[in-house]
Amino acid sequence: MMYQKLIVAPQRAWIVLLTALVLAVIHQYLFYEHAIGVSYPVFVILFYLYMYTYAGDRLRQGSAISRLLMTAIVLLSLTYALFTNPLFYTLNILAVPVLILMHTTYMLSERRPQWSSPALAWATIEQVLVHMFAHMPTPFRMLYHQLARRMEQERRRTLGRILIGVLTAAPLLIIVLLLLTSADRMFDELLSSLPSWFADITPGPALLRIAWIGVMMLVLFAYLWGFVRPLQRDPLSGRYLSEKEAADQAARGAFSVNGAVPAHTATSTHAIIPTAPTMPAIATTDATLITPVSTTGKEEANAIHHESIADPVERAGVQPEQRAHEQQSKPKQPTVSNDQVPAMTWDVPTEPMRPLRIDPLVAATVLVLVNIVYMLFVWLQFSYLFGAGQGRLPDGSTYAEYARSGFGELVMVTAINFTLLLSVLYKSAAGSPLLMSMNRWLLAILVLCSAVMLGSAFTRLVLYEQAYGYTMTRFLVHAFMLFLGVLLVLAGLRIRFSRLPLYKCFLVLGLSAYVVLNYAGMESWIAERNIERYAQSGELDQEYLLGLSAEAVPVLLTFAEQHPELELAPRLRENHQDVLEQDRSWQSFNWALYRAARELR
Repeated sequence: MMYQKLIVAPQRAWIVLLTALVLAVIHQYLFYEHAIGVSYPVFVILFYLYMYTYAGDRLRQGSAISRLLMTAIVLLSLTYALFTNPLFYTLNILAVPVLILMHTTYMLSERRPQWSSPALAWATIEQVLVHMFAHMPTPFRMLYHQLARRMEQERRRTLGRILIGVLTAAPLLIIVLLLLTSADRMFDELLSSLPSWFADITPGPALLRIAWIGVMMLVLFAYLWGFVRPLQRDPLSGRYLSEKEAADQAARGAFSVNGAVPAHTATSTHAIIPTAPTMPAIATTDATLITPVSTTGKEEANAIHHESIADPVERAGVQPEQRAHEQQSKPKQPTVSNDQVPAMTWDVPTEPMRPLRIDPLVAATVLVLVNIVYMLFVWLQFSYLFGAGQGRLPDGSTYAEYARSGFGELVMVTAINFTLLLSVLYKSAAGSPLLMSMNRWLLAILVLCSAVMLGSAFTRLVLYEQAYGYTMTRFLVHAFMLFLGVLLVLAGLRIRFSRLPLYKCFLVLGLSAYVVLNYAGMESWIAERNIERYAQSGELDQEYLLGLSAEAVPVLLTFAEQHPELELAPRLRENHQDVLEQDRSWQSFNWALYRAARELR
């Protein structure tokens, strides 16, 4: 009940503005002069409470994708309190706000875009660049109207006259100052020293905090109010209307609440005849809109048209009796039967342009030729691919040379195959059942060959890591190849199950994979694999391990205690001295930094 009263309250805008002020104060308290830590997920949760509380009437009914996005946003924001990986630290600075903007647009925008459509991206950009920025001055207008309402009429006139006097005196003062500085050098030096006086005045922390709070309050209010009061489009010109123009249009009935054009509007001097859905309207030279109508309503349409083309100023002064006399005195027009109606010629083609489609026979030819090459490659790969780890390599090749050769090319070929697969699945035209069945089998062979190529590249990378060690780049390439392999499996299922929503699966899988990658403990895993490699081969890249972030410090310190001959512990403490000097405020708390500092002490 309280929520319903809040939504319809006349002071809703003021309540939203005051809450935005409180949230802005919390924002500067969490982040001003503090490193990002647990403060990030705390503010994300507060922001969502603010949005859903004051824009709840715009909220779309909950869906599975909304819950998935919300879960991903919370988990990614929590990484700032759990991990210190510099790559994801930087990526999430962009990824989390973008996901928040897209999620709130999906849930609150009146356009109701589909989450799997590019329209969601355009709606998000429009929400920020159009609706939000249009409401940045709204708090100032609210304050002005509030003050003007309480101010006496005479006082408003007095302030208006003072403002006119200031504007009048401004050009006069400029001319006088120019003349006086030319006449007296001392006066000129006095005025020249004024900028240095202002330069000595530096804003203190209090002023910076106030500016921080003011900017954040405007941004938070404008973003939410852009959902509550989005700008309307002119149904004719398509441009965005100001609030006053939209109110005038609504008063005249130019568009409905949702922005739809009504069947008959009062904004035009000519009547608009409803058109048939499949036949376009014809614009005549007198700018009157004429449209084809059904045969049953031809007489009514003719009457409406003749009524509309008359001058509205002249017809306003004609009395009903005089109008009836005019109708009787007019010569009757000969009636035309339906068979005598001349055929209409249309300037616009009646059939829409057909989308570009791939001929199924062309697709089959391409797939046959490509698969012949791929099957030959796969046959050769099986001769030494799975035996490479047991020493069966091509003649004259070492492990490192074998691992390095062709890795990038194989990944690129797999990506090309994936593009070809999607093109045939979604852009192939319909053909005979036999041809379509053959194309499906050819696509299945393409998927299998691509999987073998991906496996070959994966094996080469494993051998390369065994020879040269484990790094973040190689870890990410491993993850990308696993991700590409799962996409190939989904594409293979799409060949069998044509109703599988492949693009939606890709989007969900991509977002889930990114979140999992954030929580994979990449740097700790790299440190552990390199330690295992040292136990087997006696080789260790100390410089690379010392450059890892605080996440790897506990693993490396344990290893350094077990191998004091490497003298790794002193260098670890030296390289991570900043961890011991970290900000200890609760806003900046990070579990990985806390654990590393505890181990280093």
